[in-house]
Amino acid sequence: MKRFVRKQGVVTTAMSAGEVDLLDSLVSQLVDLLNETDPQAGEESPTDGGDADDPFALWARDLQSEPDDPEVSEDPVVQRLFPNAYPHDSHASSDFRRFTEREMRSAKIQAANTVRAGLAATRSGSEPVRVADADVDDWLKTLTSVRLSLAARLGIDDAESAEQLSNLADDDPRAFVVSVYDWLGSAQETMIEAL
Repeated sequence: MKRFVRKQGVVTTAMSAGEVDLLDSLVSQLVDLLNETDPQAGEESPTDGGDADDPFALWARDLQSEPDDPEVSEDPVVQRLFPNAYPHDSHASSDFRRFTEREMRSAKIQAANTVRAGLAATRSGSEPVRVADADVDDWLKTLTSVRLSLAARLGIDDAESAEQLSNLADDDPRAFVVSVYDWLGSAQETMIEAL
């Protein structure tokens, strides 16, 4: 991928068909994971025929759930994407998760869908990636979420563990994933520089 540059109020770059497919696949997997691990996914709204975007319906559903024991995923990726806000206060942590996780999850999915739409507009890399100002935050947040997901799978917790993985042999199966992790970091960096 070439560096992101800003032209006429739009951040653009060129991606090959393979790069578009790879990023689209990673973002799609992120959306699938967020949907699969949603503890309240598939639950019907407590209001008959209520609007899913109605905040009162969402609050009513949240209040009907078990307040003292919200489900916490065992998946390290989900834990990295939704870290424990209050590790030393289980009650505060439970309340925070109960009242914020669904909204955060929806925001991540919406941002990811914005990225997927932008990638689809490239027609498999035959057109440049064009990110409007209104979509830059969604792109940066999604790239961060995908990088956090890869970091969790690779066991990257800090700069030292990332550095250790950068010296992997080419035949190590993790080497490709590390290169993708670095590639996404470069994309984020050049997008921020372009702004």
